[in-house]
Amino acid sequence: MNSYIAFYIVTVSAIVWLVLLFIPKRWRISERWDITDELPVMIRPLPTLSVIIPARNESSSLPITMPSWLKQSYPDSEIILIDDESSDGTAECAREISAPANGKVQVLDGSPTPSGWSGKLWALEQGVRISSGEWLLFTDADIYHNPHLWQGLVAKAIAEQRELVSLMVLLDTRGFWAQFLIPAFVYFFHFLYPFTEVKNIRSGTSAAAGGCILVSRKALNAIGGIASYCEAWIDDIALAVRVKRAGMPISLSLTKSAVSIRPYFKLHEIWNMVARNAFAQLHYSWFLLLGTVIGLFILFVSPVVGIGISATGKTAIMVPSGIALVSMSFTYLPTIRFFNLNKVRIFSLPVAGFLYQAMTVSSAINFILNRREWRGSRRKKDKQNESVKNNMSANNIF
Repeated sequence: MNSYIAFYIVTVSAIVWLVLLFIPKRWRISERWDITDELPVMIRPLPTLSVIIPARNESSSLPITMPSWLKQSYPDSEIILIDDESSDGTAECAREISAPANGKVQVLDGSPTPSGWSGKLWALEQGVRISSGEWLLFTDADIYHNPHLWQGLVAKAIAEQRELVSLMVLLDTRGFWAQFLIPAFVYFFHFLYPFTEVKNIRSGTSAAAGGCILVSRKALNAIGGIASYCEAWIDDIALAVRVKRAGMPISLSLTKSAVSIRPYFKLHEIWNMVARNAFAQLHYSWFLLLGTVIGLFILFVSPVVGIGISATGKTAIMVPSGIALVSMSFTYLPTIRFFNLNKVRIFSLPVAGFLYQAMTVSSAINFILNRREWRGSRRKKDKQNESVKNNMSANNIF
């Protein structure tokens, strides 16, 4: 790269990062919600709650997560688990674990996904159809819940007058690649969808995290039910957008009161998770893809390139490169603190940014190679369950 061109590119990066320092809503973790010992006092009885859990090949997760659902303090709730054509005995495992619960859990053998539906959304739809709760909690089978999570979450929704409340659950950061890339995943998500803007009813920003979404039946019915977004690839965002556009308040927060037990020990596991949705997030737009790749290069890669060029004697470029690197690292600090990781990891963001740039391009390549899988497939989960088994016990979560 020509050193003069590189200097101007890195200078742009430095200016952008300096500006972002004064837009803390993009990087400061201000919307965090966790269960405390003192739950909100309700002035009236809690409404009925239906917890709907789609599950595909989760027999190794359920022995860890399902007991946490059965121990919930919520007084009037039902649990509906929909087995999405599993091949590992998920339904049998769920029935065995829930047997002592005296019918509190319904295990439904899901029917084949009809044309025009994604697999997960069809599973949720089947659960919604047989549910009776005034509120619906959509969660994943590999998520462990604090015993008071449901009660606190519904109380939060009622107290704040929200029709949809979502939590980004704590993701597993054990292992080199997870510690390197999972915090960056949360950072980028928060950067794109500032949680304070999601909460702001006047803002056009809408987002939710599919691992934990509480929505009122009134709101779901008002938008036309799950059928209104049955083909959505990024279903959590699609739901949040529709609810907020209908004029109903929503919120999204980070939490440590709900924990995903799905490990990401290998790079390809994280790569596949991101590449599965990245191009869809860009609405399959090649123009947006190009802009994203260029933007990620300028913001995250060019400062490192600038440092390399400065080592050849072009010292002028070191100043904007240093400003950009220090500024971006500072914005990453709140996320690293949230995950309780060593603060030196703030300096890993440029490399993480480069890898996420590559994942985004990979997502587009996957789309080219097999377009049907993106819009016509069942969107089945990657099989990671063998690595889940015995990797975490309930005792080391809370």
